[in-house]
Amino acid sequence: MIDTHCHFDFPPFNQALAQYWQAAREVGVTRMVVPSVSEQNWQAVLALTERFAGIYAGLGLHPCFLETHTENSLAALEKALVARPLDCVAVGEAGLDYFVANVPEMKQRQQALLDGQLWLAHRYDLPIILHSCQSHNELLRLVKAYPGVRGVLHAFSGSEQQGKQFIDAGLMLGVGGTVTYERANKTRQAIARLPLEHLVLETDAPDMPLAGFQGKPNTPAQVSRVADVVAGLKSCDRDHLVTETSGNAERMFGFH
Repeated sequence: MIDTHCHFDFPPFNQALAQYWQAAREVGVTRMVVPSVSEQNWQAVLALTERFAGIYAGLGLHPCFLETHTENSLAALEKALVARPLDCVAVGEAGLDYFVANVPEMKQRQQALLDGQLWLAHRYDLPIILHSCQSHNELLRLVKAYPGVRGVLHAFSGSEQQGKQFIDAGLMLGVGGTVTYERANKTRQAIARLPLEHLVLETDAPDMPLAGFQGKPNTPAQVSRVADVVAGLKSCDRDHLVTETSGNAERMFGFH
């Protein structure tokens, strides 16, 4: 199993990294992608890839950390990508978040940062890990401006129609804790109907706790429970679901 989105450098993991990674391995997690959120944590994320076999990094500028990004951040990101080790497999986490961007200037700045990161992903032939909140149409427009770019729309929580639009734009859909909530009927139905060859599993740990675990930090081991739920939604064998989603992640990120 592959957790394609886990912030493993965040608390509480950074207090007991080896134990959390071992717990994930014990339930069948073989690989994990750790996206970064700003220039300030690029080194911490890259250090994880050196310490643990099976952990890979993404380098990016998250829209919710706008206050930490400067006018030099995109240039710094390009420099970091040029010098990237083999275990850096993606640009991201990038994207748009119009829930936090409550003034036009913030939206414009987010758009400029995303456009720059899409350009870098295209330039260096890397997948991009995308965050989208209340920004469906604008995100699609920007992604479509870079034909051939590939990536993952993480934490997918949309409709079947929206999912197809993102797939048609060259993205895979990251499926996580949202689908474990029965009230998320629209997204559960979408995942049941969308093609398996465009889905990957994720936790977004320590955020996005699964149903029944509210109020507790999410962990990468919980991707196993996500797999159980998705297999049920798609009425397929769990081992088949794990094999297919892991293969999708392998192709997207080109793990070494």
